[in-house]
Amino acid sequence: MEIGLFQKDALIEKLARKFYAIQGYVVPKSYRMQSATHPAERACVAMAMLAIEEFESIEFECEEESEDE
Repeated sequence: MEIGLFQKDALIEKLARKFYAIQGYVVPKSYRMQSATHPAERACVAMAMLAIEEFESIEFECEEESEDE
């Protein structure tokens, strides 16, 4: 299942906020994490993007295995 561009954008924002909250921080709903300049916020965005990439690669590997069977 491939997610669309807008879905991916929303997922990055949601994950970045959750990663930021784990560190004890909260941002307003209108705040765009992907526009952040603070290093901790940028790190949360990078972690969110990496998490999505990992999920997509695992999903792709599973699809390849099922096609091989």
